[in-house]
Amino acid sequence: MDERRAERFLTRRGERLGSLGFQDDPARPAWTPDGGLIVWHYTRPERLPLILGTAGGLRARKRVLGSELTPEFEGLRSVEGFLDPKPRWLDDSPAFGGEGGRRWRAHVGSVLLRVELPPGFRGVWVADWAHTLECYAVQRGEPAPLGLGYDCSTGRQSVRAYAHSLVPVQQYHGGHLAPVVTVMRRGPGIAVPRACVRLAEIQPRSAENESPDPSP
Repeated sequence: MDERRAERFLTRRGERLGSLGFQDDPARPAWTPDGGLIVWHYTRPERLPLILGTAGGLRARKRVLGSELTPEFEGLRSVEGFLDPKPRWLDDSPAFGGEGGRRWRAHVGSVLLRVELPPGFRGVWVADWAHTLECYAVQRGEPAPLGLGYDCSTGRQSVRAYAHSLVPVQQYHGGHLAPVVTVMRRGPGIAVPRACVRLAEIQPRSAENESPDPSP
């Protein structure tokens, strides 16, 4: 493993794994005719009444971690989604195979929501979860798929690299291997209002369309 690769992502902001020659995910931000952003979010069926109810919406539950290079993120909360309703990197990543899907299925549900954020909606970023997947492999005792050279004993370096990979969605034109949309706010609460969320017309992970989970 080349430690110089690790330093590139641990000491700089905005670096993208695609710049090293890795094949990035094809998903790109999709915009409505009036300039709004389309995001896709998976949830569990039992959460639908809370999300789609009158006072619903998507809550920012995940704590964001920053670094001295990204102090503006420290202490924020986020809700995550995808640029595509069925991201290729979850099930067929050139670097990670289906490991992304196996990891995410432990945390997200099978019901797809379509989120339309109005023009000018603030606090939307795109990060690369590939840094996290890299250390997951190492922690399992497997070869690092990307050979980035992270010290994965604690996971702190991959978290740092993930924070550094965050770029404003308006500036994202590719380069991430496992792009994740992150909508942030200060403190817990509704990050995406109910008016922006609806049940998607397509349901890629419904029982009739979803292939069996390949995990053992």
